[in-house]
Amino acid sequence: MKKLFLLFILFFFSFLSGFSQNQEKADTSIVSQHHITNGELSGIVLDFNSKEPLLYTNIYVLHKNIGTVTNENGRFAIDVLGLNKNDTLRFQYIGYKARNLTIQMLDTMSAVYLKKESYNLLEAVIFGGSTPDPRTIVKNIIRNKDSNYRTKPSLWKTFIRERNTADVTHFRIDYKKSSIENLDRQAIAEMEQKLPKHTTAYTDFLGNLYFSGNNKDTLKIAPIRTVELKEKNMADLKQIEDIFDNLAANTSENEYWKMRSGIVGGKIDFSENDTTSRNDSLHKNQQKLRYYRRAVFSEMKYPSLDDKKDWEFLYKTGKYKYTLAGGIRVNGEDIYIIDFEPDNGGIFKGRLFVSASTYALIRADYEYAPGKEGTDFHLFGVGYSENYFSGSIYFEKVNGSYVLKYFSQKTGTAVDFDRNIILLKKRKRFLFDKTLKELKVGLKIAVNSESSVEMLVLDRKQIPQKAFDDFQQKKYMNIIYVDQFNDSLWKGYSIIEPTRQMKEYKKAAHPR
Repeated sequence: MKKLFLLFILFFFSFLSGFSQNQEKADTSIVSQHHITNGELSGIVLDFNSKEPLLYTNIYVLHKNIGTVTNENGRFAIDVLGLNKNDTLRFQYIGYKARNLTIQMLDTMSAVYLKKESYNLLEAVIFGGSTPDPRTIVKNIIRNKDSNYRTKPSLWKTFIRERNTADVTHFRIDYKKSSIENLDRQAIAEMEQKLPKHTTAYTDFLGNLYFSGNNKDTLKIAPIRTVELKEKNMADLKQIEDIFDNLAANTSENEYWKMRSGIVGGKIDFSENDTTSRNDSLHKNQQKLRYYRRAVFSEMKYPSLDDKKDWEFLYKTGKYKYTLAGGIRVNGEDIYIIDFEPDNGGIFKGRLFVSASTYALIRADYEYAPGKEGTDFHLFGVGYSENYFSGSIYFEKVNGSYVLKYFSQKTGTAVDFDRNIILLKKRKRFLFDKTLKELKVGLKIAVNSESSVEMLVLDRKQIPQKAFDDFQQKKYMNIIYVDQFNDSLWKGYSIIEPTRQMKEYKKAAHPR
């Protein structure tokens, strides 16, 4: 990575590429039938009455170590190569009656329909004839969190899908001054003209995640397969990129680069591990695994239930109104169903499924309530609004503890920036560092963006602590770069079915 060049440009652009307001429209059209193609069974799961798609329905082959979930459109695809027509798939969605269907039956059905469980508080024996307080139940989720979600040395076979889009609605760079060779008014104008106004990035990852029992935050990764589509193309900026490469190469030990906007600024760190131009050519189809590990590590904070912002309704119960909607039995366990909505300043609405015996959160589906949003500020030329959020998570009980099965999280933001940015080259001195080079521009930008991540745990097993300690994470991860997704990319793997929009999207060719 050409770090100086990218930091200058991506300081105000690429860091926004994880978010957007533009939501994909649900693909609820029903195909003529489920079908098996090249050993893959695909189809859709719908609510029996409303015919609406059931997102993230759990699907697995009975007595086999094969499973998946439906995607955000209710569609699924599962590898059935090696199975016979009498093998049975179970479709399970909390709050609905589970349904078992053979592969032969599925091959002739238009869709899988699930019926809601009928439940009535007055008839629910699990509540002992009295109605418990739903707010107290929710408070007990956090009180019992550490005992319910115990961490042990384990190995997870995991599929992760990340999608990021960004749309620039306004973009302008005003040249102020420059003492940096070849980085003049013309070069800045070229940068403004050729930077893409829309970016799209999809990444599908399949691999093993190693977790330590001594420290739940310790993680190592062993990739199996990674497929990536990135629309953004910096090829049009090659000439300016070379300028920044030369600037970085001509920075001595006692010199450094600094980025500043007003009184806020920081040094640009060039570590010896950063990839040089030469190494970029050697590893053009690879990515440093520690960077991806860092991203997964950050994403795992969500299913840990530790983030008080994303899980506000669990930590700040005084801000919400809770309603006990009923109770059901799932896998032999009695479950409370609790609906919630904002009351005194809350921002989320949704539904919780909570164990009646352990108070473990089994499933949650929630989003911003109408008219609500997250962080929103506009100060000193910087605006930031979190205008969209939805989350879904499901835990299953294994050997007396609750472990993650899947989660989905989507976020959207609107960002605007209207400030001067200064790039400085400095030489270290005893009292005050000397400025050697300086570039100053005025930046005006507005971006709407969206980010989503889905994680599905396909299989897990406990491992000895020594197995974790002995495993050596590789330095690089191989990447399969594509211009368009197609079914052959994941043939033979059970993953979350790509949405129709993902399959139909093709990377745009940038004009030369």
